[in-house]
Amino acid sequence: MLKTLRLQGRRGFTLVELLVVIAIIGVLVGLLLPAVQSAREAARRSQCLNSLKQIGLAFHNYASANKDVYPYSMDPMRDAPDEKGFQYDGGTKVYSDPRTPGQPVGRFPIQRNDSSFSWIVQALPYMEEQALYDQIRFQETCNQGVNLAVAQQKISMLLCPSNGMVETRNMWVQNSGGPAASQAARTDYNGNLGHIWGGWKDCGNVPDFNGSDPNGANRFTKGSAGTPWISNNWLQDDFARINGVFAYAGKKKLGDLVDGTSQTIAVFENYHFRGYNNGVWDARTPDECAGWFFSVGSQHTLRNPLNNKNPAWLQGHGDRRCAGWSSNHPGGAGAMRADGSVQFYTDDIDHWVRYAVATAAGGEVAK
Repeated sequence: MLKTLRLQGRRGFTLVELLVVIAIIGVLVGLLLPAVQSAREAARRSQCLNSLKQIGLAFHNYASANKDVYPYSMDPMRDAPDEKGFQYDGGTKVYSDPRTPGQPVGRFPIQRNDSSFSWIVQALPYMEEQALYDQIRFQETCNQGVNLAVAQQKISMLLCPSNGMVETRNMWVQNSGGPAASQAARTDYNGNLGHIWGGWKDCGNVPDFNGSDPNGANRFTKGSAGTPWISNNWLQDDFARINGVFAYAGKKKLGDLVDGTSQTIAVFENYHFRGYNNGVWDARTPDECAGWFFSVGSQHTLRNPLNNKNPAWLQGHGDRRCAGWSSNHPGGAGAMRADGSVQFYTDDIDHWVRYAVATAAGGEVAK
């Protein structure tokens, strides 16, 4: 007797079941995606803080090799002869380069239409960038020939992965007189000029915050001894008034940090955002004052509040003077103290604490 085999067809998913599965997957993705993004940002922030740590090692190794002098923006008109052997001739205003003996060379300008070599340039050999440093022609101005080609080289240690802005762009290489259309690579880390109110960094709409001073000394007042005005021409007389770890030009040393290295920020994150764009902060534009090779882009004041997004404390669309301590990290930005330690500071840092860690010899205590 033959048995008849009955083939039974498989039952497929109904449309409702399929939609339910898709919805569940969507919910799971919605729950997991923020966690993945948060983990990625945490990794980027960790890499950024590690870069600050490496910069701190270079900072201290340079000081150890140079009699406790920190890397500085070079200006032999102030430091002659300096440790590199450049000799300033006060009569002819030329310098001699030990690599080209007997040949007079150009000035190390800090006045209009040029820029001094940045403190980062000085630290290059201690950042594993000796080969790059050896290409620099210190007898020439910063924004020409070989030096400009060096300035266009991206240095990974100076770039935070959370900053998505273009790495090489038109940069200011001048301290005044307007931008120069020269391509150069950016730095996301700036040397601390202190709590100053200076040219191209003078955001006038930022309040004085004198109510935050527990001593009632009005040190936040713009143009006062506590927040000195520094000319956009970086005059030599301004050097003594700059109250941070770095200066536009000239040397600072360990002994200048009277408040203590653990109480003073040396380097901090700065993405060089330009003001605000008609109140739309998602459309931040990059500032040209960001080149690592030049003094104007490698240093900044800590006077402007951290990640300042208050339209009342800004000066309109694209105003570069209101840049400062900033990052894309949620809730704050990093900094390296002069003892080499690194900390992530939150956006709600007290104004007085920010003042205290900005100044090197003000006698404040940052709690």
